[in-house]
Amino acid sequence: MCLSAVDMSSVVPAEDDDDNIASSPFEQIIGVVLDHSYLATSFGCLTENALVYIAGFVVRQVMRKLACNECHSSLVASAIPSFGDKYHLLTLRNNGGLMIPSQGTVKVIRSAEHCIRRASNINSAAHQCPVSLLNRVVKAEVGSEDIFGLRDHIVVTQDGIDNHHFSLILLVVCTFHKLRQHHVAKVHTLQLQSKR
Repeated sequence: MCLSAVDMSSVVPAEDDDDNIASSPFEQIIGVVLDHSYLATSFGCLTENALVYIAGFVVRQVMRKLACNECHSSLVASAIPSFGDKYHLLTLRNNGGLMIPSQGTVKVIRSAEHCIRRASNINSAAHQCPVSLLNRVVKAEVGSEDIFGLRDHIVVTQDGIDNHHFSLILLVVCTFHKLRQHHVAKVHTLQLQSKR
């Protein structure tokens, strides 16, 4: 189920008369919907599929900036996971040339999208989420968990407090933020043009 507005058990259906057609369960829904928050706590199936598809594009952009072969292989998956409905759009659109993002890459992009949506819900302009804030939030949410499967490579590349794990997160977040800002600017421009 991609969208649920209210819990249908909270709506009391009207009694049916023999003469009347069965009444709609949505007749008394107005009082229930007034306090509903439309900011999703989890993404729906359609959004998850779009994020995975976009993650493949982000991986392609990030790979152009990377020189480390182990980091290259940690961003992509060798095959589409059979357990995920999130990869359905990627499966449909793939003719052999698309990048299949790893679970870690998808997790970083999902976290960044949550942060951007929260910021756009709080601020009047959706482009008020700077990349530095986005990077801090994603790093705090992901933490030191080895989502890319780098294992010993993290220790080998440790340089002070920085390593390839955090560098990968930064590259993915910055690339996704740039892509997302282009979309926000396009939507904002269309809204301004529609007022004229």
